[in-house]
Amino acid sequence: MEKSINKRSSQGKKNNPTGGRWRLLLPLLCLWFIFYPQTQATGAAAGHLTLWVHPYLPATELVNRFTPLAEYLAAGLDRPVEIRVPQNYQTHVEVVGRNQADLAFMGPAGYVAMRRQYGEKPLLAVLEEKGSILFHGVIIVRQDSLLHELGQVKGQSFAFGDPHSTMSYLVPRAMLARAGVELADLARYDFLNSHHDVALGVLGGYFAAGGVKDEVFDYYQPRGLRALAVSPPIPDHLFATRSNLDTGTVERLRELLLAVNEHPDRQLILGSIKDGLTGLRPVTAEDYDELAALTEEFDDD
Repeated sequence: MEKSINKRSSQGKKNNPTGGRWRLLLPLLCLWFIFYPQTQATGAAAGHLTLWVHPYLPATELVNRFTPLAEYLAAGLDRPVEIRVPQNYQTHVEVVGRNQADLAFMGPAGYVAMRRQYGEKPLLAVLEEKGSILFHGVIIVRQDSLLHELGQVKGQSFAFGDPHSTMSYLVPRAMLARAGVELADLARYDFLNSHHDVALGVLGGYFAAGGVKDEVFDYYQPRGLRALAVSPPIPDHLFATRSNLDTGTVERLRELLLAVNEHPDRQLILGSIKDGLTGLRPVTAEDYDELAALTEEFDDD
């Protein structure tokens, strides 16, 4: 009886091909489980595009504003477009600079800062407002102010807008620097919430001068403002893409953005982003060279 049991046991080991197969397949299965999720994640990431918008408004509002555009692009590309809003401006510059954004909406100053730090990215389109892609920064004073040239701002109070704003901080700061006026030369300066707050602060006599965009100056000029100095023309906000996106997708994105001007839902798509938008137009990196040169006039500490 004992011999019979031993014999069956020996034969079982010899004639069980399944056990041998499992010993061969087990390492392969382990590798499959390790790498398959990563492959799936990569495939999912490749299936959609991300649209990163710089955080000039609360994230929920920006998502609402850019959803019609994202849906329009998704339909034209036949792939989803996800809107993402970083927590701050610096993160936005880093995400775009490191080629982590398939599509990015940037302010002029943010683009110039990104370009200076990371190099060129393909540009797709620039905003057109009321028929123009250009706007100006204006340093404003009251009509009755004794200031008549930029150098006289030295020793006076000055109102800036948001510290990340092109036209209410970076451009007026650079204009002052060109006139030999540094921040330390001002009696005081403050950052206010908006261009309108700057205009009202100067009108109310709380500041001797301030920096706003031309649209805001035009609105408040009849109420008693005067332009002390006007910046060179600066191109508006723009759309850019990552430098390692395939050429076909880059061209298709550019084509779709420029074609929005003729789309039946043009007013919904553009008006949702900003009131007064009249189209999207071609843009080149050279269009921002003047701004780049202007903002190199000072070291922003």
